[in-house]
Amino acid sequence: MPQQPMISFFAHQTRAGATGAREDFEQMLAQLAQATLGNVNLVFANPGDWGIDVLLGDLNGEATILQAKYFISGVTRHQKTQIKDSFESAHRAALTNGYALTRWVLCVPSSMDAPTTQWWQDWKREQQRATGVRMELWDETALRDLLIRPEAANVREHYYNPYRQSSVHEEEHSPRPATVMLTPSEPWAGGSVYRLGDVLYLLHDGALERPSDDRSWTWREATADRLAPGTGRVRLHQVEVLRPTATANEHRSGLLGQADLLGQLNGRPGVPRLLDTLTQGPYTTIVTAHPPGLTWTRVFAPGSGPTDRLTASLAVDAARDLCGALATLHSRGATHRSLHPDALFVHRKRCYLRDAGRAAIPSSPDEGDARYRAPEQVRTLRAPQPGTDLYQLAALLYHTLTGYVPSPGGASLPVAAVLPWFPDALDQTLERALDSDIESRLASMRVFAGVLEAGRRDLVQAGRS
Repeated sequence: MPQQPMISFFAHQTRAGATGAREDFEQMLAQLAQATLGNVNLVFANPGDWGIDVLLGDLNGEATILQAKYFISGVTRHQKTQIKDSFESAHRAALTNGYALTRWVLCVPSSMDAPTTQWWQDWKREQQRATGVRMELWDETALRDLLIRPEAANVREHYYNPYRQSSVHEEEHSPRPATVMLTPSEPWAGGSVYRLGDVLYLLHDGALERPSDDRSWTWREATADRLAPGTGRVRLHQVEVLRPTATANEHRSGLLGQADLLGQLNGRPGVPRLLDTLTQGPYTTIVTAHPPGLTWTRVFAPGSGPTDRLTASLAVDAARDLCGALATLHSRGATHRSLHPDALFVHRKRCYLRDAGRAAIPSSPDEGDARYRAPEQVRTLRAPQPGTDLYQLAALLYHTLTGYVPSPGGASLPVAAVLPWFPDALDQTLERALDSDIESRLASMRVFAGVLEAGRRDLVQAGRS
């Protein structure tokens, strides 16, 4: 019988370091719950808020909380106290804020010894009798059992074998070693090793390769892991000039201009940090650091339907934070112009750009994701303006909140038509940001950020009343 892939929970510590392992483990749990527990309302709460790590359910009704404890070497006496404190915090918050905590799941990536198992069973029975909350333990055995289920295959691939996705017919999803060394002229493919200068990179699936209409240049981008020397997850962007046409040279110069821009910004908050720039014959490549966290798609699932109040406040706050990174680009005369939920990463209270998008790259008709494309990106080629990013961010937020992609003609329903409790001022600002006329939108990202912050406060305060 084919062997299941080795699942080592030390992978979180290897990838994220000692300080980031717990958060990486928690993010895995969120995706695992989403994959195995069906159609749930999944949100991430701020650290310490209501004793929540991962929430399934409704904070106006019944809720299940997954409590992540990255105790990789077992549960010590001190860690027992942490477990008790976490449950008490979650139970107290439920009583204070008017929702029912029906299930509390302790998630640890290790096994308990016999005395600790006895302690857990006794304490669990005592708390269940006292509070009525059903309590469970997902230890390393239970977590592995969930991870090897077919519906959790993508989670397993991402965290424990991220380089190649197995065929849907390979139910065991056995890991396949990356043994293919690409030559520069070969298409980028997940699981292959690509050499840039003296560095080897292992490419993930999902690489993009887009040739120009006249076949004079090719654009490539991919997520990869640095193999040697050093380690770390990165984003690669490359332009290959096949024939030195004017547009090919423009795109090559644009990518170099993007590298100059990111080098000047030097890792400003939310903006990717430039790691390397290489020109080898017809290939020009830039390497940037990959952001932490989960994609906006994973966290907020835009298009899955109208959101609840807590998720709305978190999405609004993430958009507010992203305004700072976009304002940084705008201050240097650059625009992103390719915002979509897989290009944004959410990590705790911060939102990051995965890359610089189309910054410094020449404009082209119908660029960017069609769902969030601003009207001026379709109608005509014009000098990029910050208002395009404003429209795209507002469109993404509107889609996240309502479940609907906004009308590019500026005739979208108000958010309050779907979410009656949504703040009027924020609703009106979103409507203005989605205006088909770029000149009628807000003055800047900083103005938009201020309105988003006020709207987030209104959402939180209304939820507590």
